[in-house]
Amino acid sequence: MPLYPLGISRCRDVPSVPKQAAGAIDMRWSLAGELACAFIDAPHQAIPPMLHATVLDAIHRRICVLPVRFGLALRDETEIHSLLQERHHDLLDHLSRLDRTCEMGVQITPSTTASLRCPSSRTQGTVSPNPQSPIAYLEERRSHYQRADENTEQDRLTVQQFVERLHGCYRQWRKLQSSPSHPIRLAFLVERDRVMAFQSRMASTCSTDQEGRCVVLGPWPPYSFV
Repeated sequence: MPLYPLGISRCRDVPSVPKQAAGAIDMRWSLAGELACAFIDAPHQAIPPMLHATVLDAIHRRICVLPVRFGLALRDETEIHSLLQERHHDLLDHLSRLDRTCEMGVQITPSTTASLRCPSSRTQGTVSPNPQSPIAYLEERRSHYQRADENTEQDRLTVQQFVERLHGCYRQWRKLQSSPSHPIRLAFLVERDRVMAFQSRMASTCSTDQEGRCVVLGPWPPYSFV
């Protein structure tokens, strides 16, 4: 029967999570020394991503938890104990560092470069229906890479602007992999008692930002900082 680990916490904190915290989901804890791992039994099929995230968030609302990568399946509690024992010191260090924190996500779409980011037949690498001279082809490639460089520089400046404006409201920040709809994705590690201050500063930053459109997400467990 496969077990799907959700997150890792300290044993001493587990009693703070009531059994009904995850609703009707049969979540259990496996204890090993100072560490505990929350997991779900799913004998017939893998658990859905939203279920993993929902239960993990229910734990995070009460205690510090290190998210386990979605999709990891272990055979039994012996494997869970081995995982906790092998990384015992690192996991305790992470728990100390991330205690009383959460992750806030920011997605930014710079409006000034939106038209340049729209895919076209040429930027996707397809062949133009009309034959081109070598000179015309090289000119097209030069323009393409120039636009790409301009987008990269614009993104760098936008990230710098947001990071500077939010200074003092977070402990750490990271730039995440971009997506087609949101070229710029940032993650901020924020103290729980600073969430409202972060959201207020973010709202002010977005309202004065004339270069693009931003979406604030969270608070979440610190996925990007484990």
